[in-house]
Amino acid sequence: MHNLALLQFNVSLGKPEENLKRVLSYLNYVRDGSIVALPEMWICGFDYQNLHKHSEKTHEILEEIKRISYLKELAIIGTYPLKIEGDLYNSAIVIEKGKEVGIRHKIKLFPLYDEPKHFKAGSVNPIIEVKGIKVGILICFELRFSELLKELRDAELLIVPSMWGEKRKDHLKTLSRARAIENQSFLMVSNTWGHVGKEEYAGSSGIYSPWGDILAFSEKGDCLLQVEVDIRQVHTVRRYIPVS
Repeated sequence: MHNLALLQFNVSLGKPEENLKRVLSYLNYVRDGSIVALPEMWICGFDYQNLHKHSEKTHEILEEIKRISYLKELAIIGTYPLKIEGDLYNSAIVIEKGKEVGIRHKIKLFPLYDEPKHFKAGSVNPIIEVKGIKVGILICFELRFSELLKELRDAELLIVPSMWGEKRKDHLKTLSRARAIENQSFLMVSNTWGHVGKEEYAGSSGIYSPWGDILAFSEKGDCLLQVEVDIRQVHTVRRYIPVS
């Protein structure tokens, strides 16, 4: 059995220390050994005016995440502003038991939030092994792109760090459940909620089974969602309805 957990909270725009303090507080209540999903750009939100400055704090914040990951044997996945050779990326970084075990830069940048003006797009969409599970990552807007999902067909768990807008909330809820059913895998979507700067975000974070069952869900509010799952259910569903 594996424990899955996600955080949903109202990210404080441009305040990395405040967001880190909140996340560390919640992680203290996560069951030891869990796989944990955090929202997209959770350390600062889309604070574009100060994004380069925030990216300089990413390494320091990752050290704190590594520390609690090691102490509680957690695998923690969220996205961070990451500067590489002068270019900024919206990067999903996977920390397991205190070590970085995978990275994946956002490929599909969201034009309505001006991401293409500030970030460089990634190109690699790997499956990363986390606690013996094959994990695929789709970052927010990427949930809409079936071609990215096809590259993750063998993933047993999909993790979707998000800052998904309130106006498109129904799309998030529909696509989250549909992608779990389509890929016949568990899926966790961790979103922020409420107003962050000028934008309002949808919440609607959830954990879904390979059959499309809603195992945990929260539309609004700061919260920690946790469930225990049997990853063998993925292969049971895939044998029962072979679509590959």
